[in-house]
Amino acid sequence: MISRLKNIYHYFLAFIGALIYGFPSRKIFVIGVTGTKGKSTTTELINAILEAAGKKTALISSVRFKVGDESVKNATSMTMPGRFFIQSLLRRAVNKGCDYAIIEVTSQGTLQHRHRFIDWDAAMFLNLHKEHIEAHGSFEKYRNAKLEFFRYAAKDSKKPKKLFIINEEDLAREYFANLVAGVGRTIY
Repeated sequence: MISRLKNIYHYFLAFIGALIYGFPSRKIFVIGVTGTKGKSTTTELINAILEAAGKKTALISSVRFKVGDESVKNATSMTMPGRFFIQSLLRRAVNKGCDYAIIEVTSQGTLQHRHRFIDWDAAMFLNLHKEHIEAHGSFEKYRNAKLEFFRYAAKDSKKPKKLFIINEEDLAREYFANLVAGVGRTIY
């Protein structure tokens, strides 16, 4: 019962956060990066490539939070902060004319619905290793939390053209590929 109430609570907060900030992800290209290792490096590389191409970016990672030219160290000890923070940063990014937002997506974040009510344009899967099992109870539950982000991006994002990038060298690739088959474009 307590677990179900927590689930409803987190879902409700995700919706309220998006509502208060006017569903800002609908007005910006949003890229989510998930995996056990390499999320911060990958989000920084994507950010650097986009900036080199002359695009204005926003970034949420375990390293820093960035909107346009403003960047602050992530001192929250959370890779994927709470729903109000994410929606607020997306709103600031839209208001400052950012073209792209790059977000690290964690398994713990998906358990708490932090990925919901964000309209994802692209979802990237890097890898899956046997870590964070204590927080999830099993490797399968950990993998399923990562898969939930891809499922949500494929089925619930309102963006018309979706892109899925999957590391073809990871053994879990088929789980992710099967989940998004027939939706948008998939690159390996």
